[in-house]
Amino acid sequence: MTFASAQDEARERFTETLALFNHIRQQSPEGFAPLDSIQKSMRGLWLVSLYAAFERSTNAIVEAAISEIASHGSKSVDCSPPIHSIIHYSKIQAVKDCGSNSVFDKSVALFRAAFSGAPLGVFENPLAERMQNVDGGTLEWISSLFGLDGFGIAPADRGRLNTLRERRNAVAHGREAASEVGQRYTLAEMNNVYTAADRTSTAFLLAMSEHCTQRLYLRAA
Repeated sequence: MTFASAQDEARERFTETLALFNHIRQQSPEGFAPLDSIQKSMRGLWLVSLYAAFERSTNAIVEAAISEIASHGSKSVDCSPPIHSIIHYSKIQAVKDCGSNSVFDKSVALFRAAFSGAPLGVFENPLAERMQNVDGGTLEWISSLFGLDGFGIAPADRGRLNTLRERRNAVAHGREAASEVGQRYTLAEMNNVYTAADRTSTAFLLAMSEHCTQRLYLRAA
């Protein structure tokens, strides 16, 4: 996965969601006419579609970041401290899971890898399982793990993304019917949520791309 392919996939997902939104807009009654049950359900299911685009885009960007860093062959010892949590996750997990009799040996292996002057090879994405319930705070957390300081999300966008995650979970896990969720959303608010998700995803892509391609994850000399 490259940043270019991540961007293409994100645009494809968001374009599909936007096309569905435009269809819903065309089918919506004018003025203050009430929505029927199908129209309510379509709005609720559209939120699920938008969340899926946002979550997949986030995962694709992280996959691209890991691929980009691995391709540089930088030395582990030269990397900033936060990113070691990703690069050496397997050894961190080994320390976590080992018993007291082997904790020192496993720790030695971890620190030896962290301070190694050998080029980094390909390493797995340890974040995949933790990116199945994504909101604005998730993106800020991920950026901090890569040593990307200063990435933040506007409070209004963060609030809408948090609500988007919660409403998606309510529909996907059966706590609420799609019609129950959808009836609360006007076309204007749907547009606001779409804009927040698209804007945040694009900003995350640009920030991560610059951070990784410019090798800003390395420690300052």
